[in-house]
Amino acid sequence: MNYFDEKTWETWANDNYEEFQSLKDGAKIAMLLPNTDNLIVLEKGSEISVKIDDRYSFEFPFAEIGFKFSEDTVDKVLNDKTLKTFQRLTSNDEIGIMSFVKEDKLLEYDYTNFLRKFGFDLKCNCSCGCC
Repeated sequence: MNYFDEKTWETWANDNYEEFQSLKDGAKIAMLLPNTDNLIVLEKGSEISVKIDDRYSFEFPFAEIGFKFSEDTVDKVLNDKTLKTFQRLTSNDEIGIMSFVKEDKLLEYDYTNFLRKFGFDLKCNCSCGCC
Protein backbone atom coordinates (compact mmCIF):
# COMPACT_ATOMS: atom_id res chain seq x y z
CA MET A 1 0.00 0.00 0.00
CA ASN A 2 1.27 3.47 -0.86
CA TYR A 3 1.10 5.40 2.41
CA PHE A 4 1.72 8.69 0.61
CA ASP A 5 -1.25 8.56 -1.70
CA GLU A 6 -3.58 11.51 -1.04
CA LYS A 7 -6.61 9.59 -2.33
CA THR A 8 -6.06 6.75 0.17
CA TRP A 9 -6.09 9.16 3.11
CA GLU A 10 -8.95 11.27 1.70
CA THR A 11 -11.08 8.15 1.25
CA TRP A 12 -10.30 6.93 4.76
CA ALA A 13 -10.98 10.32 6.36
CA ASN A 14 -14.12 11.11 4.36
CA ASP A 15 -15.53 7.62 4.98
CA ASN A 16 -15.31 8.68 8.65
CA TYR A 17 -16.30 12.32 8.15
CA GLU A 18 -18.90 12.19 10.93
CA GLU A 19 -16.06 11.51 13.40
CA PHE A 20 -14.39 14.80 12.37
CA GLN A 21 -17.62 16.77 12.12
CA SER A 22 -17.32 18.40 15.56
CA LEU A 23 -14.11 20.17 14.46
CA LYS A 24 -14.39 23.66 13.00
CA ASP A 25 -13.54 24.08 9.34
CA GLY A 26 -9.84 24.72 8.94
CA ALA A 27 -8.78 22.31 11.71
CA LYS A 28 -5.68 20.38 10.65
CA ILE A 29 -4.46 17.01 11.83
CA ALA A 30 -1.05 15.58 10.90
CA MET A 31 -0.43 11.88 10.40
CA LEU A 32 3.25 11.32 11.19
CA LEU A 33 4.49 8.10 9.65
CA PRO A 34 7.71 6.36 10.73
CA ASN A 35 11.05 6.75 8.97
CA THR A 36 10.09 9.66 6.73
CA ASP A 37 10.23 13.43 6.55
CA ASN A 38 6.89 13.47 4.74
CA LEU A 39 3.79 14.80 6.47
CA ILE A 40 0.22 13.86 5.77
CA VAL A 41 -2.04 16.74 6.80
CA LEU A 42 -5.82 16.34 6.91
CA GLU A 43 -7.81 19.58 6.82
CA LYS A 44 -11.46 19.66 7.81
CA GLY A 45 -13.88 21.55 5.58
CA SER A 46 -17.12 20.45 3.93
CA GLU A 47 -15.01 17.35 3.33
CA ILE A 48 -11.57 16.30 4.50
CA SER A 49 -8.78 17.39 2.15
CA VAL A 50 -5.30 15.94 2.31
CA LYS A 51 -1.92 17.46 1.56
CA ILE A 52 1.25 15.40 1.52
CA ASP A 53 4.65 17.03 1.41
CA ASP A 54 7.93 16.97 3.27
CA ARG A 55 8.05 18.64 6.65
CA TYR A 56 10.38 21.35 5.39
CA SER A 57 7.71 22.64 2.98
CA PHE A 58 5.07 23.21 5.67
CA GLU A 59 4.94 26.30 7.83
CA PHE A 60 4.77 25.65 11.56
CA PRO A 61 2.35 24.92 13.02
CA PHE A 62 1.37 22.66 10.14
CA ALA A 63 -1.45 21.18 12.23
CA GLU A 64 -2.95 21.62 15.67
CA ILE A 65 -2.43 17.98 16.62
CA GLY A 66 -0.50 15.03 15.25
CA PHE A 67 -0.78 11.29 15.47
CA LYS A 68 2.57 9.47 15.42
CA PHE A 69 2.32 6.03 13.85
CA SER A 70 4.68 3.09 14.32
CA GLU A 71 5.69 0.65 11.59
CA ASP A 72 2.85 -1.79 12.18
CA THR A 73 -0.01 0.63 12.81
CA VAL A 74 -0.45 2.34 9.43
CA ASP A 75 -1.81 -0.72 7.62
CA LYS A 76 -4.11 -1.54 10.52
CA VAL A 77 -5.68 1.92 10.40
CA LEU A 78 -6.01 2.21 6.64
CA ASN A 79 -7.42 -1.31 6.29
CA ASP A 80 -10.23 -0.51 8.73
CA LYS A 81 -12.96 1.54 7.06
CA THR A 82 -14.11 2.79 10.47
CA LEU A 83 -12.25 4.85 13.06
CA LYS A 84 -12.41 2.04 15.66
CA THR A 85 -8.91 0.63 15.05
CA PHE A 86 -7.43 4.13 15.02
CA GLN A 87 -9.15 4.95 18.32
CA ARG A 88 -8.09 1.66 19.91
CA LEU A 89 -4.44 1.97 18.85
CA THR A 90 -4.29 5.58 20.06
CA SER A 91 -5.96 4.76 23.37
CA ASN A 92 -3.45 1.90 23.84
CA ASP A 93 -0.51 4.26 23.09
CA GLU A 94 0.41 2.29 19.94
CA ILE A 95 -0.20 5.54 18.05
CA GLY A 96 1.10 8.60 19.88
CA ILE A 97 -0.81 11.85 19.99
CA MET A 98 0.74 15.29 20.37
CA SER A 99 -0.28 18.91 20.24
CA PHE A 100 1.60 21.52 18.24
CA VAL A 101 -0.38 24.47 19.62
CA LYS A 102 -1.53 25.76 22.99
CA GLU A 103 -4.76 24.49 24.49
CA ASP A 104 -6.66 27.69 23.69
CA LYS A 105 -6.05 27.05 19.96
CA LEU A 106 -7.38 23.50 20.35
CA LEU A 107 -10.48 24.91 22.01
CA GLU A 108 -10.83 27.49 19.21
CA TYR A 109 -11.08 24.64 16.68
CA ASP A 110 -13.44 22.61 18.94
CA TYR A 111 -11.09 19.67 19.54
CA THR A 112 -12.79 18.83 22.86
CA ASN A 113 -15.21 16.20 21.54
CA PHE A 114 -12.78 14.87 18.94
CA LEU A 115 -10.01 14.27 21.48
CA ARG A 116 -12.43 12.75 23.96
CA LYS A 117 -12.86 9.84 21.49
CA PHE A 118 -9.21 9.02 22.16
CA GLY A 119 -9.42 9.37 25.94
CA PHE A 120 -8.12 12.94 26.22
CA ASP A 121 -9.92 15.82 27.90
CA LEU A 122 -9.21 19.49 27.47
CA LYS A 123 -9.65 21.78 30.46
CA CYS A 124 -9.72 18.91 32.94
CA ASN A 125 -7.85 21.00 35.56
CA CYS A 126 -5.61 18.16 36.71
CA SER A 127 -1.92 18.71 37.40
CA CYS A 128 -0.58 15.40 36.10
CA GLY A 129 0.04 16.65 32.56
CA CYS A 130 -1.86 13.66 31.13
CA CYS A 131 -4.77 15.64 29.72
